[in-house]
Amino acid sequence: MKKNRLKAFLDSKYFTMLLSFFMAVAIWLVVVSFFSTDARTTIKDVPVDIDYNASYLNLELEIIEQSIETVDVTVVGPRDVVGSLTKDDIIVYPNINNVKMAGKYELSLNAVKKSGIKEYQIESLSSYQVSVRFDHLTEKSFKIDVDISNLTIPEDLMVDKITITPDSVVVKGPENTVNKINRVVATVQQQELGQTAVLPAELVLYDENDVQLDATHIVYDVEEFNVTVPVLKEITVPVVIDYTNVPAGFDTSKLKVALSQQEITLAVPSRSADSINQFVVGYIDLGTLETDKPYVFDITLPSGYRNVKEVEQISATVSGENLQSKSVSVKEIKVINAGEQNVEVLTEVINHVEIIGPENVVEALTDDSVIAQLDMSQVALAQGQQTVEVEMIIPSTDEAFVRGTYYVTIKN
Repeated sequence: MKKNRLKAFLDSKYFTMLLSFFMAVAIWLVVVSFFSTDARTTIKDVPVDIDYNASYLNLELEIIEQSIETVDVTVVGPRDVVGSLTKDDIIVYPNINNVKMAGKYELSLNAVKKSGIKEYQIESLSSYQVSVRFDHLTEKSFKIDVDISNLTIPEDLMVDKITITPDSVVVKGPENTVNKINRVVATVQQQELGQTAVLPAELVLYDENDVQLDATHIVYDVEEFNVTVPVLKEITVPVVIDYTNVPAGFDTSKLKVALSQQEITLAVPSRSADSINQFVVGYIDLGTLETDKPYVFDITLPSGYRNVKEVEQISATVSGENLQSKSVSVKEIKVINAGEQNVEVLTEVINHVEIIGPENVVEALTDDSVIAQLDMSQVALAQGQQTVEVEMIIPSTDEAFVRGTYYVTIKN
């Protein structure tokens, strides 16, 4: 029964029609593969070469912007030829004959064969027009202003003089834009500052009406700009005097000092404010102290500090009202830290050693109250005799001190 059905199908007109269709398709494929040689293909992203035949360069013009960078090109030719073509085989360029001056132009596009392959034709472009703006390039130098309006500072702090690095810039771009620039401003991002900071900044260009200019085609001679924002805190601290050449054991607080100003107001870096509890205006050498004489000190501050009330000088006077001087002869000369050095002190007595202190203290001191101490660790010992400085010590009191410098002669 099945064989009869198959024979009936093969003898029917439907089988004949189906067989004819498949044979036609097979014949078409053979013809296309072996006899038809033409093919059509589209080459993507062929660059638009604005500089091709660029007569505009003679006008010293530069391309500022263009509407499209590439186009798609459709070509027709032998299958084996067009199948091997790339975007490097075709040049797409604008017709620039009408470019006579700076401005924006609508230019028609053309395409030509770049390679030596000739057996194909350029059929069409995805776009036949490009918008191009030409202009003269120029450059100018500007000082940079700083805008910190985006910053917020706690109420108990202040901002000191702001600096920008670098403080000037060379701006290069279209002549029409550069000539409109009236000022260049460095701006920083919005944030709150609690201490001194160095912040990256961006440049903004403004015309004479303070309208922001489009900087799309502008370049600068520097890539990075940094704004230093000193954040200070105002403090008022007492003024003090310190001393040099203070004898061992002497209490300098026993000296009565009169200052022309008891305190000073400073603006200091906020991070340091809590650690500052006084201001040392200067030093007085006890070895040459003169009582009742004003010592005048210029106010000098560390970098980053500011003298709020701009006080330029402060004077200090050590009172001699309760002080008395007395001369003694020191016979006790002690040598310390000599080690294995054989040191002989040739000086037997140091005369005219001046003691200063309160009257009742000084009157009680005698020649034996003062010791001359020679620290050999501080001496560059030479062969033979030499003269070296000694330190005067009054062990019995911290209210008196020895004024002056004294020496002894030693022998090695």
